Amino acid sequence: MEQEDYLETLYKLTQTQERVGISDLARALNVSKPSVTQMMQRLNKEKLVIYKPYSDLKLTKKGQEIGKKVAERHQVLTDFFTILGIPHQTQEKDIHGIEHFLSNITLQKLQTLTDHLKKDNYQG
Repeated sequence: MEQEDYLETLYKLTQTQERVGISDLARALNVSKPSVTQMMQRLNKEKLVIYKPYSDLKLTKKGQEIGKKVAERHQVLTDFFTILGIPHQTQEKDIHGIEHFLSNITLQKLQTLTDHLKKDNYQG
């Protein structure tokens, strides 16, 4: 699992929960608590999260910006794949495989196309 996946998930959790801990993130990502702890230590060193053992997890400003960006990318792809009629489980697998590799221009074009198709009530 990539750093961006952790930042995206932590960003999403902090939008809906006042407090987010290691257990919350592990459950959301379906990974072990030691895996989350190890990644939080790494992201703390990179100044993307504020991690202290037995404390709530916090994103730094930079971590929040990255998490938000990845969440937005994920949403664009989800919307596009939904319009195409791709089943949810397949969407998640495919999105996970490509979301970190799309250029900004490709993502912008997908967003424009998706917005246009939504406006026209297109259903795959």
